[in-house]
Amino acid sequence: MGLLDALSPQRRADVQAAVCAVETSMLPVPSSSYRALAETPLRMVVESLLASAGRTLLAVGRGYISGYDEQVRGRLAREGIGVLPVEDRAVLTLVVVFSVVIPRASGAVPPETFWTQGEPVLKEQLRNAAVSDGALDAALRRLTDADLVRYARPGLLLGHQFLRLTPQVETRLFEELVLLADPHGALAESIRRRREGAGPAEGRGGWTEESGG
Repeated sequence: MGLLDALSPQRRADVQAAVCAVETSMLPVPSSSYRALAETPLRMVVESLLASAGRTLLAVGRGYISGYDEQVRGRLAREGIGVLPVEDRAVLTLVVVFSVVIPRASGAVPPETFWTQGEPVLKEQLRNAAVSDGALDAALRRLTDADLVRYARPGLLLGHQFLRLTPQVETRLFEELVLLADPHGALAESIRRRREGAGPAEGRGGWTEESGG
């Protein structure tokens, strides 16, 4: 008997509604909005259903949202499924560095701040990238369509897909970008020392249209 079959019709509907919400919502879903997110036994059923589809339930702030399971995400990246074009990756990396990595490293943005709440990046800051202006504009259109980047006055912020990053991906991504942006800084040295002590570094996953979700 499946997990859903063991529930009453009302509880089954609660679980299905919660799964649909966390899979489709742009923002984390408040647990108070769905019984299956507020009640631990039902939330465990939600987690099991998501896991059966290669997904995972993520607690973000006071709510929940879904993302790819680590193994599934890694396999998709290795197989090139959903991996962004080179120019899109270059532009997205710059937005991440200017909006989140440098402000965090300097203390301007607290480490616990969501990736989507970094410092706005002016489009002019991206003009010096190794892509033409036309390629930059095209990349930004694709990135905004995928909700990886969004426009917010006075500039650009990371899109809501970054809320779907698992904690492991968040940590690995931030560390890789610190090593890229400030390879000789104190934080980069700390990252290298920790990795050397932990053994071989984990493989890097490529940027995908849904790095987290």
